[in-house]
Amino acid sequence: MKIFSGTSSKNLTDKICKNQFIGLQMGKLKIDKFSDGEILPIFEESIRDEDVFFIQTTNSSDNIIETLLVIDAAKRAGCKSFTLIAPFQGYGRSDKTDHLRSSIGSKMLADVLESTGMSRVITIDLHSSSIQGFYNTPVIHLNGNKIFINYIREHKIEDLTIVAPDQGAVKRASDFCKAFPDATFAMMNKKRIKPNEIASMELVGDVFDKNVVIVDDMADTLGTMKKASELIMEKGAKSVRGICTHGILSGKAIENLEKSKLTELMVSDTIGGVYDKQIISGKLKVISCEDIISKSIWSLTQKKSIHEINEI
Repeated sequence: MKIFSGTSSKNLTDKICKNQFIGLQMGKLKIDKFSDGEILPIFEESIRDEDVFFIQTTNSSDNIIETLLVIDAAKRAGCKSFTLIAPFQGYGRSDKTDHLRSSIGSKMLADVLESTGMSRVITIDLHSSSIQGFYNTPVIHLNGNKIFINYIREHKIEDLTIVAPDQGAVKRASDFCKAFPDATFAMMNKKRIKPNEIASMELVGDVFDKNVVIVDDMADTLGTMKKASELIMEKGAKSVRGICTHGILSGKAIENLEKSKLTELMVSDTIGGVYDKQIISGKLKVISCEDIISKSIWSLTQKKSIHEINEI
């Protein structure tokens, strides 16, 4: 077994390699770039008949092309198997045609990745679990809630209410509730004008005198999170926190976070670059996903069940 990192996931890969379940040196993979932007990956060590694990977030065009070229290089170098670990799988919001003549980006991405000959995908909190069906190769879908549960337990937050910020997050938030039997549940009902722009929002449930935790899969511009935190505090909550597995944090995200009523926003390090934003905002807390990924790699190599990793 050998573990390699793409350009976007160096810090995370380093943590995984040093994890107690792994204990390996990161593999030597050189990513050259021509002046016109073309990418040339070169393995600087033999991977013939090796099980290759490649860690790369597929959230940008460059990352996706780099990943495809790395898979191709590994197959041509005679690897035994190739496992793509995409902590954040891009284009998850494009899982169906909401508009006439639009693409289904997540299906297209699955087709292209499979065409290069990878063996399986490991990912965390797909935006829609149905995306697993776009792949004919095995998809190991890890539960991102596991990353944050211990943090909430350690801080012993009482009078807890878990809130889903929209209908799509209800399953994820209710699953989070399993770890806290005394917690109550509420949800936001929102209507969008267009992507990243909300028309209206209302709260369904009681949050009065509660410490609220909003649970979602991704934090993009934080427009929803900001508006939800304001509404929740207006309804008499004692405090409000946010949990988002993937810290995209684009556009005015940091500005929205600072202006929001959130005590803190917890995200994982599935996307490279979150560390820099943590310095920018004192409200941002980054919790690493290294442990669940390391356990998954160990389970695969030891032919153990991965089901236990996802159990709450």
